[in-house]
Amino acid sequence: MQRLGFAAAASGDIWPHAYGVVACEGFAIGLHASGEERLSLVFVRPDVATLERELTARFIEVERAQLGSDVFNELTLREPGGMLLRVIGARTFSPPPELPERTALGRCRGLSLPCADLAEARGFWERLDLDVRAGEVPWDSISVQGLPLAGHHSADFKEPVLLFDGAGAWDEDTLRAAGLTIERPVAAWRGHPHRLLRGVEGLAMIAPRTATRRPRKQRGSG
Repeated sequence: MQRLGFAAAASGDIWPHAYGVVACEGFAIGLHASGEERLSLVFVRPDVATLERELTARFIEVERAQLGSDVFNELTLREPGGMLLRVIGARTFSPPPELPERTALGRCRGLSLPCADLAEARGFWERLDLDVRAGEVPWDSISVQGLPLAGHHSADFKEPVLLFDGAGAWDEDTLRAAGLTIERPVAAWRGHPHRLLRGVEGLAMIAPRTATRRPRKQRGSG
């Protein structure tokens, strides 16, 4: 990810296993040496115990809660698509001094989660007092305002995918040198030039691209 322009962050020793963090403006990715979940979303919020009571009052099931003055406070729950959401009481890394505004794939727009039912997913986030709006083209989606988080139909793409706003001209050799593989385009994005990429960690990424035009040949005058 650093080859794409993400900056390395200083990680602490909160977790018993090795882990590292890379970040850009508005988004951070933690890479862990162990864990039961392939991918999870992590939110940082003080007073996690109060949140547990609020979620219970809203009839949102908490899967696990680790609370107390002598432990690192954490609770977990799941959104309708099954993605694990982890809420922790403090950040486990220190942001880099300068966060890159853009990466080699453009500005990071956030993570989009697969949803069997967009209305159900929208209702879940709204029950958390978040403003959810219909997403923009190229596919039917929702966007959680204030968070780098969106949702798309699982029929269109069955995996979570990291979205970028795109870069101009791309060199495939450079992308491969950065550890990315180039996969078949997403059918739901037909008509919108893009690349579907996958990192060594297995995370899918989509970045639109501007089609390049070949210069017209000048007609002879004789």
